[in-house]
Formats: sequence, C-alpha cells, structure tokens
Amino acid sequence: MNESTDVHRKQSLDQLSALEKFTEKGIDFLDNFNRFVRERQKIEMDYAAQLKRLVKSYSPKRKDEEEYKIYSSLRTFKGVLQEVGSIANQHELVAENMVQSVFNEVVKLRQELKKERMDHLHEAKQEDAHMEKSRRKLDSCKSQYRSAHEAWLQAKILFEKADSDDNRTKAEVERAKSTMEQKDQFREKQKNEYILQLKNTNEDQQEHYSSKLPTIFNKLQAMEERRITCLGKYYETYADCHKKVLPVITQCLDDIQVKHGQAVTPAEDSQALITKFETGNQPPKDLPMMDLDEPGGRGQTQAPEKDNVSIGSQNGANSLPGRGKAPKNKKGVFGTIFSSKKGSRRWERGRLSGLWASEEAKDFSHLPPNQQKQKLQGKIDEIQGKIDQEVKQKEALLKMRDVYTANNSLGDPNSLNKQLETIGKKIDLLRLELNTYQSPQYDFPEKPADKEFKDKADGKGGTPSQKSSPTRSSGPPANVPNSPSKERPPSSPLSPLEHEDSFIDDDDFDEDEGTAADPKPVGTCTAMYEFNSDDPNLLNMVEGEVLDVIEKDSGDGWTRVRRSDNSEGYVPTSYVNHL
Repeated sequence: MNESTDVHRKQSLDQLSALEKFTEKGIDFLDNFNRFVRERQKIEMDYAAQLKRLVKSYSPKRKDEEEYKIYSSLRTFKGVLQEVGSIANQHELVAENMVQSVFNEVVKLRQELKKERMDHLHEAKQEDAHMEKSRRKLDSCKSQYRSAHEAWLQAKILFEKADSDDNRTKAEVERAKSTMEQKDQFREKQKNEYILQLKNTNEDQQEHYSSKLPTIFNKLQAMEERRITCLGKYYETYADCHKKVLPVITQCLDDIQVKHGQAVTPAEDSQALITKFETGNQPPKDLPMMDLDEPGGRGQTQAPEKDNVSIGSQNGANSLPGRGKAPKNKKGVFGTIFSSKKGSRRWERGRLSGLWASEEAKDFSHLPPNQQKQKLQGKIDEIQGKIDQEVKQKEALLKMRDVYTANNSLGDPNSLNKQLETIGKKIDLLRLELNTYQSPQYDFPEKPADKEFKDKADGKGGTPSQKSSPTRSSGPPANVPNSPSKERPPSSPLSPLEHEDSFIDDDDFDEDEGTAADPKPVGTCTAMYEFNSDDPNLLNMVEGEVLDVIEKDSGDGWTRVRRSDNSEGYVPTSYVNHL
C-alpha cells in the first residue's frame, strides 16, 4: 500500500469519526432541549397550582358567602379570584400543550434520528471494511508476485551458472533450466493475479471515495439538517403554546380591571351595611327628671316600656309553629341590648352551648326586627324559587306524558307517574316549609291585595270576593286524611285558603254565594285517589269520580273543581287526572 492511499484512508476515517461525534452531540442536544421543556412545563404547572391554592385560600368561606353577595367590593373580589383561577387554567393548558406538541415530538424525533445515525455509521464502517479487505488482498497478491519473481531470478542465475560451467553435466544443466522455466511460469501466474487484483482494488477505491463514502456523508448531512429544521419548528411551537393563551389571559386581566375594578361602588356597600345592621328599634325615651324637692326626698321614676322586641315575639311566640314551647328567658340580641352584663353572659353561654342557637336560627327571632324581616323574606324567596323549579319540572313531565299518550311509540306515559309523584311530594314539603315562614305571627307589612281583601271581609270595602275566587296561599289543609283507600301520592298540598281567610266568617260567604253567576267549566278530570277533608274550602271526592274543572292549577298544587250537584271546592292537583 502506497503512502497516498494511506493518507486518503486516514483522512476519510477522521472525517467519519468527526461526523460520528458531531451527530451524537446533536442528538444529545435534543435531550438537553427536552429537559428544558420539561422543567419549563413543571414551572407552568407549579405556577398554576400556586395560583389555584391562592384562589382557594382567599375564596369566601360558607359563613361569609352572604356578605360576598351583598357588598360590591367583596363580590367583585370573588370575580377577581375567578379570573385568577381562569389564568391558572391557561397556564395548565400551556404546560399540557408543551408536553403534547414539543416534548413528545422531540422524544419521537430523537429515537428516529438515533436509529438512522446508527444505520448510516454501520454502513460507513462496512464500506471501509470492504475497502480494507480489497487492499489487503492486493498486498497479498503483490507479495506473492514479488516472491515468485525473486524465485524466478534465483533459478535463472543458477541456470546461467550451470550452463556456463563446463564441469556440469548436461542433465544438471537441463534440470536447472527446467526449474527456471517452472519459476518463470509461476511468476507469470502471480503477476497476472496481481494485475487483476490491482485493477479490482483500484475500482473499489474509486467507487469508495467517489460514490459510496460521499453518499453516506450526504445521508448524515440530511439527517443533521432534518434535526436542525425540526428544532426550529419546535422553538416556534414552544412559543406558540404560550402565545395562544395570551389573549385569554389578557381578557382575564381586562375583566379584572374593567368588569370588576370599576364595578366597586362605595355608596352601594355603605347602603348594604346600613340595611344589614339597621335594627328598627325606636330611640330610648327621655330620661325622667329626679326632683329632690318632692315629698319623700326622691322622685319616682317610671320604667321604660319594653318596645324593642323582635317580630317573632310580638304575638307571644319566639319560635316557629309546631316546634314546642320556647325556652324561658330567651331573648333576641336586640331584646337584651339594654340588659345587665349578667343576663348577657347567661345568654352568651346558652348560645355557645348550642341550647338556644338551634331555636333562634330558624325563625331569626334573635335578630333585630328589620334584620329578622330580611332573613325571613330571603328564606321565603329561596323556598319559592325551589317550588318554581319543581313546578316547571312537573309541567315538563306532564307535557311529555301528553306526548307519550298521543304517540305510544315514543314512550310509556305510565313510566312518568313515579317521577310526578316524587315531584309532587317535594312540592308539598316545600309549601309546608313556606307556610311555616309565612305564619301570621311574623308581622310583615301587608300587601295591598291582602289588606283590600281583609277590609272587604270586615265590611269596610264592600262585598268580599266570591268564595270560589280567593287569594291563594300555601297554608296547610284543615284535615288531611291519614289512611286513603289505596296507595296515594305524597301528602296533599297545603290548602289555598288556610291562614289568609281564617279570620273570615263562613256565614259572610254564604250570604253572597248566589250574587254572581257560576263560572263555566274549563275541562273535566277524574279522581285517581280518595280525598276527604273537613276544610269547607276543600271538596271531598271518591276514587273514579268525574268532576268539572273550574280553575286549573296556577302553580300552588290545587285545582278548583265542581261536582254534578254544583258543590265546588279545591282538590289536590296530584290526586286527579285531567281528561
């Protein structure tokens, strides 16, 4: 092997080794970039978790939820917390997108490049081994040719010496000549083999350096360029993961600034504070003068009247109906505002021990009058809202049942009866609770319609309305049957004329019943269950009885019907089936 060939081979091996190290370093850089993305993703997740913990830490507790609904500064702060929570969600989205769009893709690319690099390097090593094998074979042929040539030269010299020596016999000369000829033939053979191998080696070398090795280098170059191109795309994707959520984060910050920051109204908060803590108590009367000139040495002072009592105790009851007798010496907070420290400490001990807190928490009689009104009205509105929801759900089920009845292929109408019964039971329980908080012992200002009705009933405003069209309420029936003839729906709804008409004499209605024409029926219905009641406003019925509907259910659970003998009254809507 000549010196030039060795130099070229050494250079090619050095180039291949340099490419091997460079490509390995490039793949290692992918791992480095992936570690960067993973740590960046962890930062986003940790930041989102810290924001969520911050939101949870400063979110209103259950006991403070009412204040957050009243005051604009607290209500808007709750909105700020919601926006911060939304920002935390966006940072979680950034972390998720980094993992899916960058981290996982880099891992996949790294595996592909690592395998491709190994294949290319293996191919390069195989080509170098093939070239080295060809060179060694050429060296072997060259060595054999040299040995054969030297042997031929030695045999030729011996033949020439024997031929010129007169002392040698002819046989010895012929033998030397034969040996020389054999050596010459072998030399020619080795020479031909050497020439052939030299040609093959030169061809392999030309192909190796001009075709095969450059092809492998081009493949490695394409692989490296692909890696660099993908890295550039991953940089763009990495930035895009954050850039996509910036509009949402900006919108959240804008909402904090405009929607919540500018919605804080000091006047509203001040008025809400006044409304919440307004007691409704009258100022104390003037202190009497102590006249020492009066006989006896001292003037007699008269104890001030106890006019600062809560609404719940105005009718002599501090608890809701049906809850038993209230504990003795129980007073509201403002009922004891001028009491002694001893009495206050005794009340506080009872409150902390929980003996009276459960009693006071239901009718709010421990609060000042105005606050008690607000609490009771809020409770009434809450229960009424639940009733409205149940009524809407019931109406939807009734419409669905009508559709099923018209087309049985859509469903079985009887399959909805159980749900209707359950909803009816819920409505009845809610109306019973509503009636509890609407008890007359809570002295709310009368509505104009209620006052007009009372005036008419007392003879102050003309003839009262007919008994068939009273103002509806949700009071309980006077007598709800305890054992119907068969399984019946939930307990009947509350009588529509319970407490508002309790002060009206039935005789007044008897005198005016015939003054107006009887209303026309708006439909018919069939009694599904037996119903009995001693309430004169309600109508008893037996199972299977057909009745005329005079007035449909307006949402309170009662339907006004008329029997064939012209007797009228209200029956529970859940007890009848409209035809």
